[in-house]
Amino acid sequence: MYVNSEINSEVYQNHPVFEKIDRMKAYYDGLSDTCFHFIPNGTLGAANYASYVYMSICTTLDSIKMLLKTGHITDAFVLIRKLFDTVLVEIYFDVVRKDKFDWIENFVVKDVDEWLKGKHRIPKTDKILNALKNSLSTKELFPFFGWDTYLKKNRELLDDSVHANRYSSILLNCPSVYIEDRMQQLKNADIILNQIVLIHMAFIFYLNGHYMMASDHIDYLDMGMTPPEGSEYWLANYAQNAFDEFIKPHERLATFIKEHCAMEIL
Repeated sequence: MYVNSEINSEVYQNHPVFEKIDRMKAYYDGLSDTCFHFIPNGTLGAANYASYVYMSICTTLDSIKMLLKTGHITDAFVLIRKLFDTVLVEIYFDVVRKDKFDWIENFVVKDVDEWLKGKHRIPKTDKILNALKNSLSTKELFPFFGWDTYLKKNRELLDDSVHANRYSSILLNCPSVYIEDRMQQLKNADIILNQIVLIHMAFIFYLNGHYMMASDHIDYLDMGMTPPEGSEYWLANYAQNAFDEFIKPHERLATFIKEHCAMEIL
């Protein structure tokens, strides 16, 4: 298939979104590794199911990058919508697990267990957002994000690509066709991806900061040595880098996360 020179241009191929996606992937790749052995309450698994969720997100980001690089922008937006849903589902079941777990009465949280076994369909987005809004685990963090404003609008933009609501979304998937605002669509992808990952990172830092513990504490134990005092609260480099890039620019949110996360965030 003929690909127009705009997509092959240096400006297009070197758009900042591509390197940003690589940095997002580095965060999820590191997170998948470091959280693996933290077995979440309410499940029967021998490993942390979230590790595989984060791995899947990493590969989805890789697919999004490849589609954007080749000018298949509509397909990329469809996957960004999938990413949005995956993030919401991961946060939702983490909150359900935390809210419903009890050592005696509810050792295995049914909703989460059935979801892991493929027996439970995820609830609709409105129900998920309502749960996050009202849960004791997340109701303080929830208001930091514009769920009913720009996030709703951007989700509708992604829906247009999923359901072919606009002819323009069809054309955006044709790399041989000149589209006047194709570069703007790369910018839109950058903005929406940033919003989704910001939300996810904020909830992970807030709910599961220990998932991002630096390896030093375990390394000392493995060598039969006494770990430095407080090393269990040291943050892995990949997590600090992600905090600096995605959360720190939002001053109020960054301050809130630092105040509520047990890990030592610089």
